[in-house]
Amino acid sequence: MLAGFFNVLKPPGMTSHDVVYRVRRSFPKDTKVGHLGTLDPPAAGVLPIAVGWATKLISHLPEGDKAYLAEIEFGFRSDTLDAAGVVEIGSPPPLPLPIADLLQRYQGTVMQIPPQVSALRQGGQRSYDRARRGEQFELPARPAHYHEVKIVREVGSRLVLRVACGGGTYIRALARDLGEAVGSGAILSFLLRLQSGDFHLGESICLEEIEPQRLLPWDWPWRHQTRRPLGEWPPPAQGESGLATHSKGVALYRDGLKVWAREGATCGI
Repeated sequence: MLAGFFNVLKPPGMTSHDVVYRVRRSFPKDTKVGHLGTLDPPAAGVLPIAVGWATKLISHLPEGDKAYLAEIEFGFRSDTLDAAGVVEIGSPPPLPLPIADLLQRYQGTVMQIPPQVSALRQGGQRSYDRARRGEQFELPARPAHYHEVKIVREVGSRLVLRVACGGGTYIRALARDLGEAVGSGAILSFLLRLQSGDFHLGESICLEEIEPQRLLPWDWPWRHQTRRPLGEWPPPAQGESGLATHSKGVALYRDGLKVWAREGATCGI
């Protein structure tokens, strides 16, 4: 049974589920396919996809950072915080934009309110479902982890940033907060994801290139880690994280706890 990953270059205008559907069409019926973290429909860039029993590994992948190129336009506001929503004119932004000092706030962990149009669950429901029904609700602030935010280009009221961050950080929220800080409002006008964990834009493939022969091995995300051999099967608890191999199969550990095992599986790398 096939199992592995694709590093897909998602085009703008498609949902992450649209990409999953397109990938599924390249495999036999009932093949499981899933994505490793939603990328908003207007955005483009890296969208890792798991195929076959590799979908069982999605929640166990090594922690990875994200990187984006983000274009922000000041002087507007939107209900979705980007150009895909209902856009209203804000206030004229001060020019040149007083951004350099503001970006000093986004070095490390900050508390940030996520967009209401997001996949977060509240009360058992997706936030975007509640927003689309017109419900009035508030999302609590949550930690957002920024490693680096730097200016790439500034032209009038448009700003291009390169953002390196941890998972669960919303670039639309960053655009909103910068717009409110300068008093004009701002929206995310375009987003390109450069990196998602160990998947990078330079190694991504287009949907037209999807075929089983291009599938990365199921153990590709752990290719830089040392494999620890096991002396018995089923595998006992180990005191470290990573893949462990045995003649009967493989197991995955995190902080000394076995989180996944598959008898009969062999490493592809």
